Amino acid sequence: MILKEVEKVEVTCLVDNNVDLLLPNTEVARRPVLARNWYEQPLVAEHGFCAALTVHVDGVKRRLLFDSGLDPFAASHNADVLMLDLSYCESLISSHGHIDHAGGLLNLRNKMNTVQKIPLVLHEDAFRNRLVKFQDGRTINLPAPDRSLLTNAGYDIIEKHSSSLWIGDRVLVTGEIPRTNSFEKGFPNHYSEVEEGKMEADPLIKDDQAIILTVKDKGLVIITGCGHAGIINTLNYAKELTGEDRIYSVLGGMHLSGGVYEPIIPRTMEELERLKPKFVVPCHCSGLKAMTEIAIKMPGAFMQNSVGTNYIF
Repeated sequence: MILKEVEKVEVTCLVDNNVDLLLPNTEVARRPVLARNWYEQPLVAEHGFCAALTVHVDGVKRRLLFDSGLDPFAASHNADVLMLDLSYCESLISSHGHIDHAGGLLNLRNKMNTVQKIPLVLHEDAFRNRLVKFQDGRTINLPAPDRSLLTNAGYDIIEKHSSSLWIGDRVLVTGEIPRTNSFEKGFPNHYSEVEEGKMEADPLIKDDQAIILTVKDKGLVIITGCGHAGIINTLNYAKELTGEDRIYSVLGGMHLSGGVYEPIIPRTMEELERLKPKFVVPCHCSGLKAMTEIAIKMPGAFMQNSVGTNYIF
């Protein structure tokens, strides 16, 4: 697909698992400035993810959202604290249907243009109810977004299996990501509802998708939600779709947290080092062990994320 270049892209983290108000600014990361009475309306963190993208095209800023966090109010609250104007958002891209990425869809819609429909781009499997069965016997539910509520709220629901272009062909949504390597095998204890009350194993989570941009003279910026397809599968597919080998930045969830995924951290690190991204910003479900490995082995590329950070790529 012909993905047009952007002059730059800003990625503002609205929801993530961590907030650290003392992190310093870096070459590309601008941390939020604390107001005198910052404690009266603090930024909040939670187990979820949401980012606002501001794409600079011919001197014009165009904005979209990627995911919406878990709590119905977290993303919209943090947008208010950061004084981030969401009224001109052109679309919302959903990485997948899990509640920790879709819980804030309705409240974020209230921040956008209320006159026109807003495209909500996702895979049809995003509307499946899911659950996770842990080895210790626990089960957690992952309820699906409510299609009728989203439509009534003013979303134009667009279901896509394959890749698609948005914002004047400047933003590429991957659609389903091929699983091409031998070690990123999915989520073995994940289940989806195929018909009412009937669950089946769903390790691949086919609705998982990422966002890709090409920054002029720099290369690809790739943003994931959870990276259920595998972060290496995702990066390789981004290169295949665009024909661009340079990876300037990868930001988002890498799903390397927990006993199921920790064994593949060494192999993931080998491949990530081989791909040579200039910046790596692990978020959400990446996990402390994986983040630590990235920080140790790729110290020049690693950046610690925090809610409220604005990255300028």
